[in-house]
Amino acid sequence: MRENKGVVCFGEVLWDNLLEGRRIGGAPLNVCYHLSKYDIQSKIISQIGNDSNGKEITKELDRLGVDYQYCFKTDLYPTSTVEVHVLDKTKVEYEIVEEVAWDYIPYTYEMGEEIKSSVVFVYGSLAARNNASRESLLKCIENASWAVFDVNLRTPFYSKELIADLISRCQTLKINDDELLLVTKWFDNDSKDETKNVEKLFNRFATLREVILTKGARGASYYSRKESIEVDAIKIEVNDTVGSGDSFLAAFIANKMQGHSLVYCMKEAVALSAFIATFHGACPSYDKGDLLKFKERHGYRTN
Repeated sequence: MRENKGVVCFGEVLWDNLLEGRRIGGAPLNVCYHLSKYDIQSKIISQIGNDSNGKEITKELDRLGVDYQYCFKTDLYPTSTVEVHVLDKTKVEYEIVEEVAWDYIPYTYEMGEEIKSSVVFVYGSLAARNNASRESLLKCIENASWAVFDVNLRTPFYSKELIADLISRCQTLKINDDELLLVTKWFDNDSKDETKNVEKLFNRFATLREVILTKGARGASYYSRKESIEVDAIKIEVNDTVGSGDSFLAAFIANKMQGHSLVYCMKEAVALSAFIATFHGACPSYDKGDLLKFKERHGYRTN
């Protein structure tokens, strides 16, 4: 892995309206926040409205210590808000308003240069729902040396064609077990066999080097074209799973950038995602010491 020159994340920044109150959110922003806990420099590319919600978001980004140099402001569209419905702690539904600021993220030369000088570029599928942001995203990916696609299916904001195109542009794919079944069913005969379904992805997408599969209480799996790794979950009392997948991805990327083994990266990712699921919201306040105490309480070793 090259010397750490940081991570750039592209996509939505918004207010998650939860029963407990509103929390700043958006999958790429959550990844940025958790990367910073591993001392990884990260930047968010997004757009917010020049409104009261947008002003409050910048205050919260300052508080969280997230670099928002490329989080643009617009007078044309409002800052995004999402109604989050936690159904049974592990199941979450989202009401996502359309025609919001991050649907129209612009592309600039400076953004492209930032991505070229970074180690990793992270993107999801939700921010590609609108043609304006999608075109900017595709230009960004062209500048990436290590593109990480976090499948983030939100009905009705995706299609077979969109997801296939976005997978075809990445080297690392992060996907959950439900998404894997759906996506591979699009391309081949229906199968419940995890390994065969991952093989379908490798066979179909030539640029794909690794697949990270999250499975909730069943842990997680890592696949490359040469090896596979299984990691058990940590048994916890879940508050909600909002953002836990984003923290998983951040921990994996950070530890891989820092030169740790793939087994260590996966175990650390499982630990952080479990830890975050004990909180409400995606970006709770914590530090390395808090995560270490959590692992010690659960007798969890990453070495």
